[in-house]
Amino acid sequence: MSEKTFTDTSSAMSAYSRLKGDLVRYIDEMLAMECIRGCPCEELREKIETNAFNLVVVGQFKRGKTSLINALLGADILPVAVVPLTSIATVMTYGEALRIRVYFNDGNVAEIRPESLPEYVTEKGNPKNVKDVNEVVVTYPSHYLKDGVRLIDTPGVGSIYQHNTDVAYRYLPKSDAVLFLLSVDQPMSRAELDFLKDVREYSNRIFFLLNKADYLNENDLRESIDFSKNVLKEATGSDVRIFPLSAKLALDGELNKAAGMVQKSMLPRFSETLNTFLMEEKGTVLIISVTNNLLRMISQSRLELELELKSLTTPLDELQQKIKAFEARKQEVLLEKRDFDILLDGETKRLSREILDEDITKFRKDLLAREQVHLEEEFARTKSLPLKELKEALEEMVIGHVKQAFNIWRAMEDDRLAKAFEAICRRFVVKIDEAVDALLKFSSDLFEIPFEAIKTDALWSAKSRFYYKFKEQPGGLEIASSSLTLALPKFIGDKIILKKMQDYLVRAIDLQLGRSGNDFEERIQKSKLDFRWEMLQRIEATIEGIGTAVEKGMTQRSKSEGEVERRSEELRESLLALDEMRDRLTNIKNYAEGTKEA
Repeated sequence: MSEKTFTDTSSAMSAYSRLKGDLVRYIDEMLAMECIRGCPCEELREKIETNAFNLVVVGQFKRGKTSLINALLGADILPVAVVPLTSIATVMTYGEALRIRVYFNDGNVAEIRPESLPEYVTEKGNPKNVKDVNEVVVTYPSHYLKDGVRLIDTPGVGSIYQHNTDVAYRYLPKSDAVLFLLSVDQPMSRAELDFLKDVREYSNRIFFLLNKADYLNENDLRESIDFSKNVLKEATGSDVRIFPLSAKLALDGELNKAAGMVQKSMLPRFSETLNTFLMEEKGTVLIISVTNNLLRMISQSRLELELELKSLTTPLDELQQKIKAFEARKQEVLLEKRDFDILLDGETKRLSREILDEDITKFRKDLLAREQVHLEEEFARTKSLPLKELKEALEEMVIGHVKQAFNIWRAMEDDRLAKAFEAICRRFVVKIDEAVDALLKFSSDLFEIPFEAIKTDALWSAKSRFYYKFKEQPGGLEIASSSLTLALPKFIGDKIILKKMQDYLVRAIDLQLGRSGNDFEERIQKSKLDFRWEMLQRIEATIEGIGTAVEKGMTQRSKSEGEVERRSEELRESLLALDEMRDRLTNIKNYAEGTKEA
């Protein structure tokens, strides 16, 4: 490699960046073309500009995950220590300046100074997440993040803090790739292999990194790599590639502008491999998807222009017969639209019944069993406290544990439902596109005009609207009961308080499950309606576009011969402009497909 360090953009990501820039420019040009009607150009441009590659960094505690992220960014941003550290996930994303925002579970957001970061993301500064932080987002002007890469630092699994492991699991469903960190100073443990089994359920893109490689000489390092390879092969059933590296050496090299030290860390080799993967596996998929959507719009716009041009010259009797035939076909398509509506409603009901309801039942059973044990353990630990303090301590534990559990479960359930809904959407997009293409093909055959159908896809996403409500206003009887409990002898009050807290645990879980279930159901239904409207609009816009094109031709032909010729020339010029744009987009698509296949 040259004197460039690994934080410089790789050749693969440079190619991706160039393709994105070209595509955004072409989209802007298409927005200015009057002959393209109804193109979702703004939406497609946003999809390109906001596309992100989520790289989730996971591993057992003290493997050096935070040091690795600092090394990749070439800056000492995230705190490191000699004890289990990270308790909250930190998301690193691109920004023009270093900014840190803390997102809380109640919806509040706070911007903090870099030196205050440990107060929110470490076990020492925020033990058991007492500050109720959801996640922390750090923006930083790193080349590594500039093309949509988001690095997510998760808490280490396997430490004494169970909530840290839970937070790590929360981010697995959102990963485009997982960076699984091992280290030479600790052999792989059973806990790591168990965790790896779960990671593989959510991601088949796992990069294994062997950190602290500078601790060993060449022979010992090879032995360590071979050992880890054999263990992983036995666990996964296939050969894996392991990247040895030294995150600390790489960061020191970056901070001191010592390219030789960076190269010695061996991190650039992995960084180049990772960037190539991101370009080929996800970047090109996005480029091809957006390009296909644009080519589809060009194909349809071209047909509408050809229809108007044809209507200017087709004999009137023949034209009226063709219009009559089109109207008959249109009625058939409208019947298909009704069938689509019924089928979509049935699929979304099945989604709620077979996935959401079953997941809620399982989650309730598992959470209740686990938290009843935690409650009894906390009671045994704190029962020497006065009754009032004992009640407050147990109540605080129940609230904290239930909120934490729901934060993790909701994030994972959200991803699970989103993917299931996307699968439904993809099936229906195919059905709608087939109906639209059939109508366009019918029209092209009817008027003897060439037409090329372009296949596209669509994605679905929805944002959560949810809040917690744990403490209901107690009635008079409950207040009296609480006061009476606190006045009882300690050995009697202890037992009553434990029973009340056990009942409270059940109520707290059921209350949140009710709210969560309603929230998910509401978003499924709203998403169904949004998707339905979008898909039916495709059919209606196609019908309108064809009808309007023919109607324009019929109206124009009643004018003078000179006006008809001028309009014909305008249409031919628009067709040439569309052909030119089609060729440029096709070049992008061909390049992206060639890169993906290489």
